[in-house]
Amino acid sequence: MPRTLITGATGFVGSNLAAHLCRQGWDVRCLVRDFHRAAELESLGTELALGSLDNRESLAAAVADVDVVFHVAGRIRALNKKQLFDDNVRGTRHLVEACAKQPSPPVAVLVSSIAAGGPSTPGKPRCETDTDLPVSDYGHSKLEAERVAATMAQEVPISVIRPPIIFGPADPASLTIFRGVQRARLHLVPGIKAFPVSLVHAADFCDAIVRLAERGDRMTGPDDDSADRSKGIYYVAAERTIPYSEIGDLAAEALGRSVLTMRVPMPLFWVIGGVSEAIGQIRRRPGVLNLDKVREAAASAWECSDEKLRNELDYRPAALLEQRFSETVNWYREHGWLK
Repeated sequence: MPRTLITGATGFVGSNLAAHLCRQGWDVRCLVRDFHRAAELESLGTELALGSLDNRESLAAAVADVDVVFHVAGRIRALNKKQLFDDNVRGTRHLVEACAKQPSPPVAVLVSSIAAGGPSTPGKPRCETDTDLPVSDYGHSKLEAERVAATMAQEVPISVIRPPIIFGPADPASLTIFRGVQRARLHLVPGIKAFPVSLVHAADFCDAIVRLAERGDRMTGPDDDSADRSKGIYYVAAERTIPYSEIGDLAAEALGRSVLTMRVPMPLFWVIGGVSEAIGQIRRRPGVLNLDKVREAAASAWECSDEKLRNELDYRPAALLEQRFSETVNWYREHGWLK
């Protein structure tokens, strides 16, 4: 089986990917900053490589003799734009450069975000050939990371996947929604208009990213004027797009609760985001909500089409959203995250 390196393996998506690959028999190595935080990864049978994306020497050792690198690490929220670009862009550059120096460069699969493409028009899911128009600093940093990677596409086989909202086992972000439904029977929705979104469950995302590593197209370099700029880039999604309000309904159904959907007018949402950001600046720790995330919430829609992934790599979500929400609740309860 292939030998792989995962960055960001101690996080929500990375830990799910590590478990998925171990179940499939892959030889898994994880780049970690702290062995103590990675005890669960070690229990899966993975090899731990101590290092970071800022340490070129540790990266060189981590990527040595691997067939595939899954670059999952990245910063989602930060105290300022510089932090986002330092981690998401510079980290990607260092990793791809380390891959390029290998005698036989591994396939590099970069986990980007729908935010790199930007919001969609309601009813018209974003696809890979659409013009990229990010609206947040986070989106701009992910798009720039893709572009930096593309500059080395002639030296390293690179593919990019742009997921929408990912949820599932060990997801602390979605837990906030589930707790709100369980404790207050309340689901807050930004804005007074319908807000369509795409989602994908962690298990389906892991299936997609492995297919991409094994059989996906690779990016072309920026100097190739005849190249298809969407080549090697893929969106992924669940079986259907839903209004953001339906997330509360699905969570309530999985929890066996009723829920009240409360729409928060965008001006108030901006105020909440501003206050949250100010608190984060004072504490020197970014909160779940900040002004950058409000910029994304103020968009008209976040829908994406995974038709390319389905047609080229035979991707299909393994279960409906209803089942995936139920599985997520079961995991939360089994691990004491929900009572």
